[in-house]
Amino acid sequence: MKKMLLMMAVVMTAMLAACGGNKKANENVAEAEAVNESTIRINCMLTVDAANRDKAVELCKQLVAASLGDEGVIDYDVLESVTRPTKLMIFETWKDQASLDKHSASVHFTTLVPQIQQLGNLEIKQMELKKDVQLDPEKPFRFNIMMTTKSGQRDAYISQVKSVIEGTLKNDAGNIDYDYFNSLTRPNKTMLLEIWENQKSLDGHMKAPHFTNRPDTKDLMGGDSEFARMAE
Repeated sequence: MKKMLLMMAVVMTAMLAACGGNKKANENVAEAEAVNESTIRINCMLTVDAANRDKAVELCKQLVAASLGDEGVIDYDVLESVTRPTKLMIFETWKDQASLDKHSASVHFTTLVPQIQQLGNLEIKQMELKKDVQLDPEKPFRFNIMMTTKSGQRDAYISQVKSVIEGTLKNDAGNIDYDYFNSLTRPNKTMLLEIWENQKSLDGHMKAPHFTNRPDTKDLMGGDSEFARMAE
């Protein structure tokens, strides 16, 4: 089996322990093989008022269902923040720019996305997704860490890691964002989003008490984890 991405060994060992996951992606072989030098990852952060949230989720789910049939799509989902009820994320992975361009011109995109934008603020972050990552340690970067919990154990997992979220956001210098996002279409999927100012800030985080003393969640995790480290 292949991992979706081959990351820096020291960092990934620590991050994997934090997530309680497995290094090997058992359910995502096709996705792993699809990653190449032109693969694109998109994080679209949607901030909505409480009154518009249900409608926004409905439209995003329609967009996901339609987009999963598009040529060149590797992954497409809508996620919700576990700590900020007004935060949603449209999570996308594309084979290449040509596939993304074709998707952006599709009827479902041009029909649904303007409706979604009317309901809140949509911030789009497009990044290169590569197998071998060598980033400037002085510049900001982000992690997308997609995990699978055992059936029915996602809420239990999130309750265990909330202390790490709170400690990181409150105490860690150089942290820009740190939160879990649960899939709204796949009940056992959750993603850890981390954004750091530089490698030094991440190193400090991994030595902090809220990280080193985190709960052991291995018994709650399923068999696959996907790691992506990208320039911010």
